[in-house]
Amino acid sequence: MKKNLSYIYLLLFLVNTSQAQMAMDTIELAEVKLVETRVATHDIGVNKATINIESLSEGSSISLDGVIRNSYSLYMKKYGALSTPSFRGTSSSHTLVLWNSIPINSIANGLADFSSIYCHNFTDLLVVHGGDASVFGSGAIGGSLHLNTNVQSITKNKFSFSLTEGSYGLSSQSINLSLINGKLITSANLHFFIHENDFKYVNIAQIGHPFFINDYGKIKSNSQNIDFFYKLNNKTNYNLSLWTSNIEREVPQNMTISSSDAKQYDLSKRLFFSLKHKVDFIVFEFKQAYLQEGFRYTELIKDINSHYLAETYITDADIRLLRGNYLINIGAALTNNKIENNNYSSLHQNERMFSSFSALQYKSKTLSVNTVIRKEWHTFFEVPMIPSIAFETEILDGLKFRAKYNRSFRSPTYNDRFWVGAGANGNENLKPEDAWNKEFGIDFQIKQFDFAITAYNLHISDMILWQQIENGSWTPSNIQKVFSRGIETATKFKYLSLSFAGNYSFTKSTNEDANSSLDNTIGQQLRYVPIHKGNASVTIVNKDLEFTLSKSYTGEVIATYGTPENKILDGFLLTNLSVRYKHTSIPISLKIKAKNLMNRSYISYQNYPNPGREFLLTLDYNLD
Repeated sequence: MKKNLSYIYLLLFLVNTSQAQMAMDTIELAEVKLVETRVATHDIGVNKATINIESLSEGSSISLDGVIRNSYSLYMKKYGALSTPSFRGTSSSHTLVLWNSIPINSIANGLADFSSIYCHNFTDLLVVHGGDASVFGSGAIGGSLHLNTNVQSITKNKFSFSLTEGSYGLSSQSINLSLINGKLITSANLHFFIHENDFKYVNIAQIGHPFFINDYGKIKSNSQNIDFFYKLNNKTNYNLSLWTSNIEREVPQNMTISSSDAKQYDLSKRLFFSLKHKVDFIVFEFKQAYLQEGFRYTELIKDINSHYLAETYITDADIRLLRGNYLINIGAALTNNKIENNNYSSLHQNERMFSSFSALQYKSKTLSVNTVIRKEWHTFFEVPMIPSIAFETEILDGLKFRAKYNRSFRSPTYNDRFWVGAGANGNENLKPEDAWNKEFGIDFQIKQFDFAITAYNLHISDMILWQQIENGSWTPSNIQKVFSRGIETATKFKYLSLSFAGNYSFTKSTNEDANSSLDNTIGQQLRYVPIHKGNASVTIVNKDLEFTLSKSYTGEVIATYGTPENKILDGFLLTNLSVRYKHTSIPISLKIKAKNLMNRSYISYQNYPNPGREFLLTLDYNLD
């Protein structure tokens, strides 16, 4: 208790000190600025990028998996019914996905399946590299993705319909309606998606590498989004958002298995409410969220019927005081997680978390500094203090230097702690993974040319690793240490009707500690982390036509250890070509896209094939 009180006193001291400094330095300044989102508030020193979904020319069929594969230098692993990322050489559970600043990763396994999140309804999609746990909490070690529905950006009534038809039985339709009625803005979206996934592939796991048809991988999905924004007056507004989805999938097995009847069912309901009130230089924001995650996996021939129902209640309060060049941000959140899982030691599990953070920020024309400190109290384990410090300075006109030093963490999941099954058992004594990140970068902008480069150094300790013990069963422990370092670059330029965008990442991520006397992975690259990853695209606009050619390169990865030569998956280069036609006088646009134009055979996860050449045809109708 004394230790907890000392943390509280420290936070109060930081807040009080920050307030005193703000009052002393800025009492004569009348300028008032209002910062709208938490991610925008704390973007000092951060390597981030906003992705334009429309430019990818895939209509409403575009998923978060497709967005990252097509336009970013992150490695995506696609296996069975899942598609998960690797940020800065970390594992999939080290990437945090947030919807309107609310984390939506599964509380059961810590993952977010990027193939099940369709992005056409989001107004903003932001990718943030590096840890941000001092602001957003557990899981933000490698990076985070922010999906926002900024309804207040809607300026006129609009009706739109999108239809996409594609290879291998792909069909996607969405209907969107936006209405402005005085102080109320409403946006509603319905989305239907089906994909047979019956593509042809080379089975490299069998002798002679014969051709097979992926005849078991059908996906059916429907989702509904509705958002309300009500502006009571210039000081107060309300936001209410509902996002539901229902996905049914045939789970394809790897190339070594001849048949399967595995199916996965995902049902999610997400409800979000926020109240924002502004008084002079103070902004108060209150958020309430309810998340429900239903999951079921069946495999009848193996007598498997695994299911769970998870619920999360989040109450979040945020106060921002901005006067002149100084900002104070104080936030607190109470989270209550509940889950019923038929594979846990106890069917019902419940936990609570309380978190608070305090931030002091200074911004001028030439220098910006941000300091944050966070503390969490958890039902079952202790979370360390999570500090962060970052700054930016403009060296010359258009030339900026930035740096960040921060701590991050990831709490052990319910599966890690409570799983009980054939040959596997969780460990209730696990503690959070701990990570320290250092990075610095340079941003250069001149006219229509942008270039950014970032170097980082990430150490993860107490990393949770499932391993086989003496009795033959598998169990997790805090035993792994990982050292990840690398360079990230991004370039954009435009000349007349031609524009270019490209990014590249060099990632060296290695195991630094032996897990046993037989461990031979010390100093080796982690599994499924390519050293080289990059993509580039060229777009040419000619009147009503837009042509885009993009290429994406993924270097080789290690799939398994333990052999004289580690199992290596070859690198691959993919090419996409798209054409968009939009006439200025009619509300219809047509898009044609060829994915994997050169029909390359490639694998991103051992023994799981990917489709060859695909064609997509999208028809959009927009009426303002």
